[in-house]
Amino acid sequence: MRREPTESVRELDWLMLIVIAMSCLGLVMAVSVLGSQSDEGPLVVMKRQGVKLLLGVVSFVVCAVTPMRLLRRVAMPLFFAAVVACLLPHVLGGESKGASRWIRFGGQQFQPVEPARFFLVLAVSWLLARAGSGLSSFRRGFVPAMGCAMLLALALATQPDNGNAMLAVALASCMALVAGVRVIHFVPFAGAGLALMMFLASQHEYVRRRIEQLFDTSPDSQVGLGLVAVGSGGIFGRGLGRGWMKMHYVPEAHNDFVFAIIAEEFGYLGSLFVLLAYSAFGYLCYRLVVQVRDPFLRYVVCGYAVMICMQAAVNLLVVSGWAPAKGIDLPFVSTGGTSLVFCLAAVGLIGNAVRSDRTGAFVTSEEAAAVS
Repeated sequence: MRREPTESVRELDWLMLIVIAMSCLGLVMAVSVLGSQSDEGPLVVMKRQGVKLLLGVVSFVVCAVTPMRLLRRVAMPLFFAAVVACLLPHVLGGESKGASRWIRFGGQQFQPVEPARFFLVLAVSWLLARAGSGLSSFRRGFVPAMGCAMLLALALATQPDNGNAMLAVALASCMALVAGVRVIHFVPFAGAGLALMMFLASQHEYVRRRIEQLFDTSPDSQVGLGLVAVGSGGIFGRGLGRGWMKMHYVPEAHNDFVFAIIAEEFGYLGSLFVLLAYSAFGYLCYRLVVQVRDPFLRYVVCGYAVMICMQAAVNLLVVSGWAPAKGIDLPFVSTGGTSLVFCLAAVGLIGNAVRSDRTGAFVTSEEAAAVS
């Protein structure tokens, strides 16, 4: 049955405009930061970052045109493959800074946590939609969805990557709560899970050091230097390319702490633009979620919106000194290629899900159950 067009078309247009603006900002900041840190020059940096952006656009288009019925069928196999990929850094990666989080081959490297988080949303969406009216039950609602998240969290804990493990559990929890899983089911496991994560985190010196820096932010610490960069920008900033904190003062200025350089070079107005952009992204996705009728498609839109907004929130909290330093990229803006590709792919699936629901191109959960 074909459904009449709704306001979702207009909201999708605004959503895409925000993503384009943030991606362009990311390209500009890559040239500004990396172009000043290396001898390669801005044109080489722009070309390299442009290739990453082009790959992201390709992933966006592929996810935007792939039939959602096909994605629903392969959701679980792709998720399990992604979990296995999170174990491969022990074999194909190599230890860096006390952790094995990268897969390296052919001179290239990528973090498997990005596709794992991406496919976690698809898997949890499929499980929640399959539960149907049984979402409120512990066995049909809570266990399958949170079981997937815990499986991924355990795989990430072996790297170790405790921050992304907690992020995966939080992402699945938000999706489950929005779907209708009862809050009481989370209570017995929340305390035990938090205690376990704190125990695992305490086993690593660098984690303890980051937590200590959160409560005692010295000017020469990573977070402290980031705050200096944020505060030195003033209202209008020093000007594009004129910031000096990116000159090997702020560590990871092109990835984790790129917001600090934005605040230094574009000032309060630039920072406000970034905050408003992510706020508008979340609001538009909320408007889209309430319009989507099919459960699976609704959970897909909700899951990817939460994934991107949660990742942005964690990054901004770290830069502003409200959370311990953690290797979480700022979506669309950081120079990490893997993160950019899968964030743009997530936006493509958001648009695909909304369009499929609006046009009736997706077989509803009830129809699929009747056929099976």
